[in-house]
Amino acid sequence: MTDALAAMSPAYPLIVGSLAVLLIRRGVVQDALALLAPLAALALVWLVPEGTSSPLQWLGLGLHPVASDWLARLFGIVVALAAAAGVLFALDRRSTMERASALLYAGAAMGVAFAGDLATLFVYWELMAIGSTLVVLAGGASRAALRYALMHVFGGILFFAGLGVVAAEPGGLALRVFQADSPGSWLLLAGILVNAGAPPVSTWVADAYPRASWSGAVFLSAFTTKAAVYVLIRLLPGETVLVPIGLFMAIYALVYALIENDIRRILSYSIVGQVGFMLVAVGIGSELALAAAAAHAFVHILYKSLLMMAAGAILRATGEIRLSALGGLAKLMPVTAAAMLVGGCSLAAVPFTAGFVSKSAIMASLADDHAALAWFLLTAVSAGSFLYAGLRLPFFALVNGKAPDTVAPLPVSMKLAMLVMAAFNLAIGFAP
Repeated sequence: MTDALAAMSPAYPLIVGSLAVLLIRRGVVQDALALLAPLAALALVWLVPEGTSSPLQWLGLGLHPVASDWLARLFGIVVALAAAAGVLFALDRRSTMERASALLYAGAAMGVAFAGDLATLFVYWELMAIGSTLVVLAGGASRAALRYALMHVFGGILFFAGLGVVAAEPGGLALRVFQADSPGSWLLLAGILVNAGAPPVSTWVADAYPRASWSGAVFLSAFTTKAAVYVLIRLLPGETVLVPIGLFMAIYALVYALIENDIRRILSYSIVGQVGFMLVAVGIGSELALAAAAAHAFVHILYKSLLMMAAGAILRATGEIRLSALGGLAKLMPVTAAAMLVGGCSLAAVPFTAGFVSKSAIMASLADDHAALAWFLLTAVSAGSFLYAGLRLPFFALVNGKAPDTVAPLPVSMKLAMLVMAAFNLAIGFAP
């Protein structure tokens, strides 16, 4: 029984669920399967024993399709939670393509977390690009989907080229720590940074995510960039070049988030900024810094999914997403208003929210490392984040201006998904 579980990746229920969704007509059965798939994956996250699965021989390579430890479990838990909440939020969205693509996307992200070798990781890495591209396409944004796909093909080529070089080294395709001191490791780093939304290709995040459907953007905000952070923690911890890259991302994203008018573009820029925090911590590389980066990736998925849900709810109810055209929604959409407030406060690291816990750990790791400049700059960025996420978004969308006469009612499933994610953000804040 233990051997069988060791060979079962938590990615499998999500991928099988994706295929089942395609084969079953839209209805209660499809809804139930879509919800059960991430819950089954969550159960496997806990049931898969720690360690690496038995080697699988393929083309003379000894591959390990499944490996589990605390870091894989941490990411696996939040991937499953985000997938379940995303499916619940999107139950009213009548798109089999988007639902199947979202489950494939989540399954691929789960596969990245539990991959036991570089070849397996690369396969799931590319599946993640396919699934996420289809999510964008399902929203009707064919041009944005094409640009998104081209960017991730570019990143995949860099990653694959790096694999080709490091495979000839003594460690082969084993999952191990690299130093960015050879062509192979530099290619791996470049490929990963494309998925992280690092400069000079940061714009793909704000280009693609706001063009997805009101539900598709919730899935997109959760997995790709955080999977990149996970792989950096695995393969390149303590790589000092990540510190200036992360600082640039945090500052660049803050500037654009402060001047942007579209709520989902604001949130997309903030994804880049918050990943910048994680990259700085990975670059510091201490035990506390790496744990803080993993923790911030975990809570970022929770609060950014919540904020994208709030934005999606506003778009679905009003048909509008520009701050300048919104206002006074707090009375008409109290659950959405609460979700935006909790998510915004968590993003801005307000005490007693999940974001405060993880950002405090990052700042503590910078203080321990005597990284004074990075500490100062990220503190300033956190203050700026409060301006756009804790004040500007809620004020202009929820309070300022005249409320519309009516808004389209939201289904119970959407409200429940937002309440669940808000509860997680507050629970971690109160009991870290």
